[in-house]
Amino acid sequence: MISYKNFWKKFYRIKKPPVFNSQFSNFCLRYFKNYKGVIFDLGCGNGRDTIFFRKNRLNCYGLDQIGIIIKKNKKKYQKHKKFFIKKNFSNTNFDSISKERFSIYSRFSLHSISLKQEKKFINNLIKSKKLDFIMIETRTVYDELYGVGKKISKLEYFTDHYRRFIEPLKFKTKLKKNFKIKFFKVSKNFAKFKRENPKVLRIIAKNER
Repeated sequence: MISYKNFWKKFYRIKKPPVFNSQFSNFCLRYFKNYKGVIFDLGCGNGRDTIFFRKNRLNCYGLDQIGIIIKKNKKKYQKHKKFFIKKNFSNTNFDSISKERFSIYSRFSLHSISLKQEKKFINNLIKSKKLDFIMIETRTVYDELYGVGKKISKLEYFTDHYRRFIEPLKFKTKLKKNFKIKFFKVSKNFAKFKRENPKVLRIIAKNER
């Protein structure tokens, strides 16, 4: 698989991504009312959603495999620095790093990993004894960027970095085998930023086993 690490290392060195929390974090907050478990913000980037949840008195950890941004977050958010962890979420056993029950929050990180990595990620969640919620927002095959760039496979393309476009109904079917689907919708206006308004998938699943 083509590596995308160098893109993100360069991106976080020279770019200033938004510091305000995402629309998705606002949406998910309703599910976390009175939640006492841990939230893992996967591919947390500059930590804007991690900090948003923490400011709402939620025990959130930001995970990212790009060391540069983790260091920046620790420096910027001194009070919360221990809650930023350098880790590749696709092969993480979350039960082993959390003493408490936990939920998964993934905004625009699922489409950054390969299908093989996704299978490993989902299998780890299926095996979990502590998982509560899975909350995902991701790019889909209905995105205007689908098909743009160097084709790696039917669903994978490389422009300045790697993207794998998700097939919403197929992904829903995968989760539905083991989890209760609480929300599922593909729409624009979920992830608006400047002139960008992609048609993305939002899916919330709950572990009721």
